[in-house]
Amino acid sequence: MIEFDIILDKVGHCGPYQIFLVLSVYLLGIPAGHHNIASVFFAASVPYRCHVPPLDDCSVYPNLTESEILNYTTPYIDDEYNGCKRYGYNLSSCQAPNLNCVNKDASPIKCDNGYHFETSVFSYTTNMQWSLVCDHKVLSTIASSIYFAGMWAGAIIFGNLADYIGRRNTMLVSSIGCVISGISVAFAPWFWLFVVLRFFVAAFSHGAFLIMFVYVVEITGKKRTISGVHVHTAFSVGYMLNSLVAYLLRDWRYFYLVITLTQTPYFLIYFLIPDSPRWHFSNGRDAKGKKISEKFAKHNRRLITEKDWDEAQVPVTDAHLLKKTYTSLDLFKTKKMRLITFNCMFQWLVISMVYYGLSLNAGGLAGNIFVNNAINGMMEIMAFLFIQFTMDRFGRRTLLIAFMVLQGLACILSTVFTEIAGDNEALLAAGVAFAFIGKAGVGGTFGVIFNYTAELYPTVIRGNALGVGSMAARVGSIASPYIILLQDYISWLPTTIFGVLSIAAGILATFFPETMKRTMPQTIPEAELFYKKKYAKTDKNTQLTVKLTTE
Repeated sequence: MIEFDIILDKVGHCGPYQIFLVLSVYLLGIPAGHHNIASVFFAASVPYRCHVPPLDDCSVYPNLTESEILNYTTPYIDDEYNGCKRYGYNLSSCQAPNLNCVNKDASPIKCDNGYHFETSVFSYTTNMQWSLVCDHKVLSTIASSIYFAGMWAGAIIFGNLADYIGRRNTMLVSSIGCVISGISVAFAPWFWLFVVLRFFVAAFSHGAFLIMFVYVVEITGKKRTISGVHVHTAFSVGYMLNSLVAYLLRDWRYFYLVITLTQTPYFLIYFLIPDSPRWHFSNGRDAKGKKISEKFAKHNRRLITEKDWDEAQVPVTDAHLLKKTYTSLDLFKTKKMRLITFNCMFQWLVISMVYYGLSLNAGGLAGNIFVNNAINGMMEIMAFLFIQFTMDRFGRRTLLIAFMVLQGLACILSTVFTEIAGDNEALLAAGVAFAFIGKAGVGGTFGVIFNYTAELYPTVIRGNALGVGSMAARVGSIASPYIILLQDYISWLPTTIFGVLSIAAGILATFFPETMKRTMPQTIPEAELFYKKKYAKTDKNTQLTVKLTTE
């Protein structure tokens, strides 16, 4: 079997050609960021009240202001107007220009003529179109959870597919599916059709993003820290651009159509992208892997000699390993790998729960929704830049623990300041600031866990490993909208849950092996040897190269 890291020593771990390929496939990260955080805008919470004809018909009552209509029709309870109810007097008895029908002593009743939404910020949202407020508010939460379930399905399907048909073809299939389903979402006439189509958008967009990550870390070898981390920078760029698109297009249908079309340039780039040589070598297709490797060498102005190929050959005690078809079950078959897999799954679950909990709640923070969303994305990019320069120095495990504890403490402190703030603007600002710090922390953990997971597992099941990790993450993301919903009942509970689980995950992360300065294993026995030798910690000053033995 050919050890691709040795070939990369000859052609360059991140030469001009790999830089071109990495930047090209990063385009798949932008639409993933668009879609995953899109509900911040297309399902934005806007002020609403009962529709009360004829009072809110400006042609009948042209002099009534919105505040007057609220005062005349809507009960004021616990220092706010209850937009789900109106005073139960007979609206049909209102005859302009008189207001003698108004009777604020009438018992409040549920809205019986639909809802009136404030359109000064957004002209049309899904909540407006399908009245997803009051008793139907939970439907918006269910829609978000089903979207994350789609990401779950995509992680499993495309993780396995990438190990079967290759990284390049899987990225194409998932991109085509994402564009078709995304365009369909923009024209969906019914709520449940919208939900189903968003499920497919999630599966396809996340599949493309996940396999794009696998691809870039496999072709950049020792430079995979930088290439893998900035996969998430591409995601955050899409995340931030949502603010611009939503600011310019306040109708959710136009907004969704535009963010979907950002994926189409990849269809041209696809023809310039070769598959991963590492994937070919790990599956016994040496001839194809050599051909692509020669292409790498040519564009990097390097040369691979026969001596180089001989040097890259490593012994394989079980030849059937190269022909075997692997599944996600192989992640649990050996003892050490099983322990690492369960730990990884918990880390992914917590990271995703906190990440989407803080991201989707951007509209709930004090301040401008467009600015808050953009700042959230910028905080992530700052965290990724920090990781770029520190991951190889401090190690994956150390950074994962540090970011977990940071986001946990930030969530708890944000809750404390917000709860005691009252009308104190300084304390409210402190609560928002700690929420942003928590967002930077959880963005950092996402940047670390992808690289870490890819390095802990061998090439033959790397796609499956990331798929299972992402599947566990989906449990967290599916739960996050419901946890956010708890703030309607206990305001401090969601961020407290996020904080406690983050600190617990940070403690469990101490049991991981350190992968810094280690070549990526290609087979399961190769990985298991590393777990046995260096399960607790690794000498940071020694580069460990594990090879198959006859034991």
